[in-house]
Amino acid sequence: MTQQQIHAKALEVADRYKKSVFELIEILQTLDAHKTFREYECSSLYDYSVKHLGLSEDVAYNYIAVARKAVEVPALKKELKDNTITISKARNIIPVLTEKNKGQWLGLASTLTSKDLQQKVAEANPKKAVNERLTYITGKRMKLELGVSGEFETKLKRAQDLVSNSKRAAASYEDALEAALDLFLEKRDPVQKARRYSLKIASVKTTGRNTGAGTDLGTNDTFGAGFATQKSHEVRSLHDINAALRPVSRRVEKASFVRRKPIVAQTNHNLNLRDQGRCAHYDSHGNRCTNTRWLDRHHRVPVAVGGDNSIGNLVTLCSQHHQLEHRALATH
Repeated sequence: MTQQQIHAKALEVADRYKKSVFELIEILQTLDAHKTFREYECSSLYDYSVKHLGLSEDVAYNYIAVARKAVEVPALKKELKDNTITISKARNIIPVLTEKNKGQWLGLASTLTSKDLQQKVAEANPKKAVNERLTYITGKRMKLELGVSGEFETKLKRAQDLVSNSKRAAASYEDALEAALDLFLEKRDPVQKARRYSLKIASVKTTGRNTGAGTDLGTNDTFGAGFATQKSHEVRSLHDINAALRPVSRRVEKASFVRRKPIVAQTNHNLNLRDQGRCAHYDSHGNRCTNTRWLDRHHRVPVAVGGDNSIGNLVTLCSQHHQLEHRALATH
């Protein structure tokens, strides 16, 4: 190949790449709008992009962020289509870009270098000046990068002082953060609360004394009944459960309003300990959902047709899988 042919080939490949970037943004918008990822047993567009599209985690995160911002600010999509700005510059201005200020930020993105653009964004939104991330240093050590406010620094230094006084030795920022996290999780993590609750029950059974677990130490939904170890071959897909419920789905639609009884604390503890604060949906391949955020309580047998709040009728689901299960039930 001559130098001119190589150059022409490079231009052709680059042009195809730019078009493919825009096409990927468009299809991600379509996937998001139709929630197609749910049909492929994924709880999010990000999960679908990594598992089925083969995108790296960073690429999936950035492209989805740009695709969603382009829905909010259509002018961004046009700039990407016209190759006026790159995907990386689009990602940089997402924290500050709105429909009202689109002229300013799209103009800056098309004229400034990436470095200068990042500086402008940091000036407009200091909170985004540092990208939060964890990177490996060694096999068991990681480096945390994040931006903090002056108030946060004051709290961190105070925690550092308290940990130093407790240890009778100088504490690092890591020591202070770890102590604060341990305390927060002890107080707020429902799984840790459930573990403490199980120890209280064991103590009552051993000593015959109530150690402070309160009136929740009843006989219904006891740990012996609710916490038999679930082996992988014993786990039923929630789709199978819904299949069994299909005959009652029409009754669910016609059922009169049923006032739900609150789930008692004991059952909540049982559920948290059993499901470990994680979505308990299993796909058709036996893989469990990894989501530990946006969790809901799902009734396998709907309350409207007689389902109760027993541990056997409850399961922890992420919001996406919760919607998917109700949708499957309603369409059958």
